[in-house]
Amino acid sequence: MKGLFGFFGDALKNTGLILHRTGSKMQGDYGFVEKLNRHTRLTAFGDNIPFVGQKSFIAPNASIIGDVVIGKESSIWYNAVLRGDVNSIYVGNKTVISDRTVVHCSSNGPLGPKPTQIGDKVYIGPGSIVHAAIVHDESYIGTGSTLCDGSTVEKNGFLEAGSLLTAGKTIKSCEYWGGSPAKFIRQVTKEDVSKLEKIIDQNITLSEEHDKQTSKSAKELNNDLLQKYAQNRTKSDHILNNPL
Repeated sequence: MKGLFGFFGDALKNTGLILHRTGSKMQGDYGFVEKLNRHTRLTAFGDNIPFVGQKSFIAPNASIIGDVVIGKESSIWYNAVLRGDVNSIYVGNKTVISDRTVVHCSSNGPLGPKPTQIGDKVYIGPGSIVHAAIVHDESYIGTGSTLCDGSTVEKNGFLEAGSLLTAGKTIKSCEYWGGSPAKFIRQVTKEDVSKLEKIIDQNITLSEEHDKQTSKSAKELNNDLLQKYAQNRTKSDHILNNPL
């Protein structure tokens, strides 16, 4: 039987090689310029290599590219992109860059070349865009918001979800803005600050758990799944055998 399987294996392999050669000929030159694109969390660009501080979490499918510095205990969540290719990006300590957020900078925007700077204990909600902007410490950027070139959020500035902070605009310290385009709504309250502190602490704890999970090997992950399946099956059997 082993010899028979070996025969079929060789036959399938040879068939695959023939199909590959035929397909390459049909593609022409294009077939020879395709390149394997292997995702890496940290990618050098030119002479610039990203730097990540201690205890910071970078999700497996996040992209940190080029001239990017990330401080300690910050978290860059799933599908987030920080692209420091035409200028620099700085992210402080204990800052949260949520899922699907795009952070970029400017080499020749409407207000000239500008880096992006994000301070300590800043929360940026999922699906946001921060482009050549400055966000100072302990600020809150709501889900799906956009910060345009040259915009600034001063310390403890808040921007509600779905807002557009247009180029050159400034949210002053302890102001709460919202809308598209964003405008002043009210002053930031103690409750707002307390909620932000809670969100930051929760993300630090959660990112530690994700870091442990995503750092496991494929074998370890498979063993975890097998244990969970066994536990769920035991629980199901117990319920079936002991109806109410």
